Amino acid sequence: MKLFTPKIIALFVFVFQYTNLFSQQLTPPIHNYSSTSYNAASQNWDIDVNEEGVIYVANNQGLLSYDGQSWELLPLPNGSIIRSVFVYEDKIFTGSYKEFGYWKKDETGKMYYTSLIPKLGKYAMQSEEFWEILEFKGDIYFRSFGAIYKYDHNTIEPVQNVVSNKMIVYKDRLLLALRKKGLYFLDVNNELEKLPNQELLEEEMIIDMAIQGRDLIIGTREKLYKYNDETFSLYEDSNLLQELKRSELNHIMSFGDDRVLLGTVKNGVINYDSREKTYTVLNRNNGLQNNTVLGFVEKYGNIWLSLDNGIDRIEIDSPVKFYTDDTGELGAVYDLAFHNNKMFLASNTGVYNFVDDELQIIDGAEGHTWNLEILNDTLFVNHNTGTYYVDGNSLIPVETATGSFKISELPYANKEYLISSYTGIRKFSHSSDSIYEIDSLNFPVKNVVFEDENTLWAAHPYEGLYRSGFTDNFTKTSFVEKIAIPDGGNSINTNIFEINNQLAIFNGDHWFKYNSFKDSLEIFEEMKPFRKHKLLLKDVNSYWFSNTENNSLKFTDFNKTIVVAPGSLGNRLVKNYERILKNGDSLYYVALNDGFARIDLNKYINDLENIHVSKPQVKGFFDLDGRFSLENKPVVPYKSSRDLNIYTSFPTSGAMGLKYRLRGEDTLSGEVNNGVINLQNLDHGNYELELLAIGPQANIAKKSSFGFSIKPPWYLSNLMKLVYILIFLALIGLVYWFNQLKLKKHQLLLEEKFEKEHQERINNLEKERLVSQINLKRKELANTTMVAAKKNEMLMEIQSELNKDKNSFSNEFKMKHILNKINRAIKNKDEWKVFETNFNELHEDFFKDILKNYPKLTNKDLKLCSYLKMNLTSKEIAPLMGISVRGVEVHRYRLRKKMALNKKENLTNFLIKNY
Repeated sequence: MKLFTPKIIALFVFVFQYTNLFSQQLTPPIHNYSSTSYNAASQNWDIDVNEEGVIYVANNQGLLSYDGQSWELLPLPNGSIIRSVFVYEDKIFTGSYKEFGYWKKDETGKMYYTSLIPKLGKYAMQSEEFWEILEFKGDIYFRSFGAIYKYDHNTIEPVQNVVSNKMIVYKDRLLLALRKKGLYFLDVNNELEKLPNQELLEEEMIIDMAIQGRDLIIGTREKLYKYNDETFSLYEDSNLLQELKRSELNHIMSFGDDRVLLGTVKNGVINYDSREKTYTVLNRNNGLQNNTVLGFVEKYGNIWLSLDNGIDRIEIDSPVKFYTDDTGELGAVYDLAFHNNKMFLASNTGVYNFVDDELQIIDGAEGHTWNLEILNDTLFVNHNTGTYYVDGNSLIPVETATGSFKISELPYANKEYLISSYTGIRKFSHSSDSIYEIDSLNFPVKNVVFEDENTLWAAHPYEGLYRSGFTDNFTKTSFVEKIAIPDGGNSINTNIFEINNQLAIFNGDHWFKYNSFKDSLEIFEEMKPFRKHKLLLKDVNSYWFSNTENNSLKFTDFNKTIVVAPGSLGNRLVKNYERILKNGDSLYYVALNDGFARIDLNKYINDLENIHVSKPQVKGFFDLDGRFSLENKPVVPYKSSRDLNIYTSFPTSGAMGLKYRLRGEDTLSGEVNNGVINLQNLDHGNYELELLAIGPQANIAKKSSFGFSIKPPWYLSNLMKLVYILIFLALIGLVYWFNQLKLKKHQLLLEEKFEKEHQERINNLEKERLVSQINLKRKELANTTMVAAKKNEMLMEIQSELNKDKNSFSNEFKMKHILNKINRAIKNKDEWKVFETNFNELHEDFFKDILKNYPKLTNKDLKLCSYLKMNLTSKEIAPLMGISVRGVEVHRYRLRKKMALNKKENLTNFLIKNY
């Protein structure tokens, strides 16, 4: 029968928690949640579940909730024990002593409690505890042992003051089980009306009721009845009734069309099949924490139990069943085998057979056992003390010189074997009952694989691989060589297999194959997808592997079909000695460190299509200052965003796990542990958190998104950005203003420079003009002076000539008159005034400055100074002053004395230079 189609790409998920399992039967996976794990009181009175799969439990310390990720305890304001819990829409109704109300989440995801007692007004409630809550026609009914109350979502009113044990809605009627009075229903006027034909129930105390199809199942302490809207009938199953007498019924749940789950006070859960009239019991001996079942509820194939001590979950129809020995007698199982209609277990304490759910050790089989091997219809045992085979219920020794790991049949030989022992390889002939030790292979050998009829490969427990050739029918070795693992690979726990007629070597990390042409190992390309996966079982065209990292299981037929069994089952495998055995078309047995598991592979594959995967949700968002509303996108202040905690809800389902992926300014991803995602030191900006539920095929089965944003720091806020923009604009304006100012200043400087240059040009022109004028005047003055000097010189010469010949003139008076006239012409003051005026125009303040320094100078001294200033010689000065050259020299001498000049100082140069 074909197990797989190309459409099936299955990843088997076993998320099992196993504690305190002890049984003589195979049991489904049972998960225990103790009071230490949920951190509340041990006693749990009732249990319910919402549409998403979140579990709510009525606990001695308050309301417990479990969202698949973490437990949360919500105490009542008065700290009272909660006796009942009921989920209706978005409210969780609870009942306790003289108190009932509901819990509801606020916008931040936090649960808060609203008491309904104030709505009773002046009604005087007795000392009542509320043990049951249900919904009928949209209204909520609360039941105590003394009364029934109705809540229409507006008001509370008492309906009936009667002593009742149970209420249930059946065929649109609210039924009440009155103490030893039978079943009644409420009519349209809320009056009690008794169901007809209840003779069977007379004087019976009804404990619980459940609906199965169209029938009503009714339970008393020791009996089970069925009501079909007309008649009552007793379950005619003496075995069941005897079990109920021993167990004492407490709760009923219908499960499917023919099964009923019965929660008891003394013996856990009875799983009863009414069609087959068979039942199994799940109690403290085979997995439950406690035998007293106070409530249960079903969701997605999981049965949740509220117990007198703890909370349990049963995967009631799981294709995986377990046998677990908590006594330690069996120990860790190293191998399994089926032989002669018996199941044999090889463990560290001996060899056992398992028949009719009973475990029995084989005589003489005590001690560590490594391997069971069926060869030629004989069950061989590789034991710490030697090699044996099973005969009936006893072990018959093959050889006991040393312990052995494995026995292998020789190719092309009849009943001849090689024993891989602690000290080497021995050849065993079953037909002649002889043992031959091969001297050349004198080291420990775990197992051997034959390359051909004369060559074998031997795996050393610690030193890797050896290849050996044999002659003389495997009695002598022709060669023994050690095989190096490529790239310096690990030699310890190296294993050798034959896969598709290829020698395959696995060293815990990589797969290699032997290339006979190159006589070396090379990477086994076809096995690359199974890196770090050790081969456990080769079955026709399918294979089982175990992961060396997490000890999980993986199944494949190399036709795109891969099945994974990680988690708790893998954690129970015997590390480095994992073993799986097939028995039948679809049943596989897995050796565990405390028993074994049985997997119905066909059922598991069929169940994959119906596996429910919960949708993950965010249930709380916290920063350093508190929690945020989940109705709107949280906006976190930057100063509070250094440490963010996001609480997730992921109700129990068939998912392999929950991962997250954060997109935004920072990108992060990882697994969600304990329902909390901690994000630290995120940058400001917008973020999108994706929650990814990993389905049973290792794909993303469901996902949800949650967006939030982190405000920028104050210095990057919008207001500050506006300030920065304004500052930037102000800076631009300031730079512009400064540049304009600088440009204007530069322009003014240029204008000033131009004006200065222009003025300088004008001044230079004016100066040149003035210089020209001065030079011209100087020339004119010089010319005038020279003319005057020449004139005076000539007059003086005339005067001198006349003086020489004055006696020759007849008219002496006339002569004298002429000489006086010439003398006046020489000493003409008008010429001096003209000279002085012109001289002052050329040498302004000359006389003023010289008089300031030499105030005793006379007019005649000043006249001499002016002529000297003009750089005139004594000869030129004499006629101007009307004296002789000698007189000029004398005058110069006197002037020098008045001016107290050094003898070496030239008078003319002194006057020109300083005045």
